[in-house]
Amino acid sequence: MKDFLKPIPKNVVDLLESSIVKRLVKEKRGQGYGKHYKPFLTVRDVPSRGRVHRRPSITHGRIVHLLSDLELVVFLLFDWNPSVIDIREQFPLDPEKTLTIANRLGIKHPAAKGVTQVMSTDLLIDINLNGAVVHQAISIKYRDELEDERVIEKEELARRFWEGEQIDSFLFTENEVPVTLIKNIKWLIPHMLSFDLDKSSQMMVFERVLKAVETFPQDKIAIVMKTLDEKHAEKPGTHLAYMRHLLAQGAFSWDMININHRSLKTNNLTPSSFWLNEEFEYVHAK
Repeated sequence: MKDFLKPIPKNVVDLLESSIVKRLVKEKRGQGYGKHYKPFLTVRDVPSRGRVHRRPSITHGRIVHLLSDLELVVFLLFDWNPSVIDIREQFPLDPEKTLTIANRLGIKHPAAKGVTQVMSTDLLIDINLNGAVVHQAISIKYRDELEDERVIEKEELARRFWEGEQIDSFLFTENEVPVTLIKNIKWLIPHMLSFDLDKSSQMMVFERVLKAVETFPQDKIAIVMKTLDEKHAEKPGTHLAYMRHLLAQGAFSWDMININHRSLKTNNLTPSSFWLNEEFEYVHAK
């Protein structure tokens, strides 16, 4: 999409307070891609609803700034999706365009003490769909916030903005969050890079775990991994950590939307054909 900040035109500068212009231009907020992107707003810039979060992204390795627990949850859904190739949080909207839309709709544009404010979208997602990069704008709101008419007006401004950019926009509330999937993702993420195995170790661990899964096809994962610890004289919990690492690396899959990891059994797992054929891409710790 066209970047209104490169270079920032005078008619936009005239709309904004100098401190906002400085943030956009000098600090290059809202600019860049991947690990080089800088969010327009950070956890230090605005009051949040509940806790704020700074955490590394699997997608690009950058520390992201999330302004609520709900933003964190929705971010995790996209960060876990292998089709997502970039995530830009707190993405600024061109104030000249949002002002035009506000005037056309008869909606008051966000302002503070008479100074025009730059609107932002919670997440701007780039997705690889069959080789084509598709943008999606994600707004994140708690359900009770949508009972506020002013919130609805601002949501409509943002929706019309993205419509004009020919980019689909979506609204997420806590009602759209798949709770079991989120719990499973949170269980796996810490183990994505918990080991940095060389090729021979990767296959050794995978084949050992795969054989145990096939040998005990209806047992709980934790019990089977404990059996492997005892068999190979390893510290308790070693093979469960290996299993979580393999799951995070995509060596096995299961119905993460419906089956909680606490009740995960060996017959719920499907080994990856890429790992079986040794054609997988292992994610190394940086």
